[in-house]
Amino acid sequence: EQEKVREYGSYIETESRRLTQLINNILDFSRIESGRKVYTFESADIEDILAGTLATFTVRLRDKGFDVSYRGPDEPLPEMEVDANAIDRAVANLLDNAVKYSDGDRSIALDLTREDDKAVISVTDHGIGIPRDEQERIFERFHRVSTGLVHDVKGSGLGLSLVQHIAEAHGGEVTVDSEVGRGSTFKIHLPIHRDTGDTA
Repeated sequence: EQEKVREYGSYIETESRRLTQLINNILDFSRIESGRKVYTFESADIEDILAGTLATFTVRLRDKGFDVSYRGPDEPLPEMEVDANAIDRAVANLLDNAVKYSDGDRSIALDLTREDDKAVISVTDHGIGIPRDEQERIFERFHRVSTGLVHDVKGSGLGLSLVQHIAEAHGGEVTVDSEVGRGSTFKIHLPIHRDTGDTA
C-alpha cells in the first residue's frame, strides 16, 4: 500500500540520517584528534543554514510528535563568514539531544538572536535537565549525564564536544543553562565579524 510505503520510507530516511550524523560525528572527532580537521569559511546567511537544518529533522520530529518552534532575529543579521556544514552539524547535534532527553515534553524551541556583536543560536527543551555539578563536564568527549534515562539513549557521547569545537573554531563559544526536571537551553555564540585570519 502506498501509505505504508511512505511510512516505512520515512522511517528508513530518519534512521539513515541518524546513522549518518553518528558516523560524521565520529569522523569529525577523529580529524580533530589528529589535527586534520579544517573548516571552510564562506559568507552565508545563518537563517538559511538553520532552515536547512530544521528541514532535515522534519520527518523525525513529526513522527515522534515533537513541536519545534523557530524564532528569528528582530532585524535580519548580516551574512557571516562561517563553515555552513559545521554550523549545521552543531545545531543538528543540539536538536538531536533535545529530542533524546525530552522525557515526555515534546516542545523544542530554536531561536536566533543578536546580542551586541554576536549571533546567538539557542536550542531549548523542557526535558530531564542536567545536574549543576555535571554542567562543566558535559562538553568532555564521551561524557554522558548520569540519569536513568541515559541508558535508553543512543549516541556516541561526542555531540556536545563537537559543538564546542565548532563554536571555538568560529571564534565563539557554547553555553548551557539547565535545571533538573525543567529542561536545558544550549546557546552557540558566534561573532558576526569573525577574524578572517583564522581559517582552520
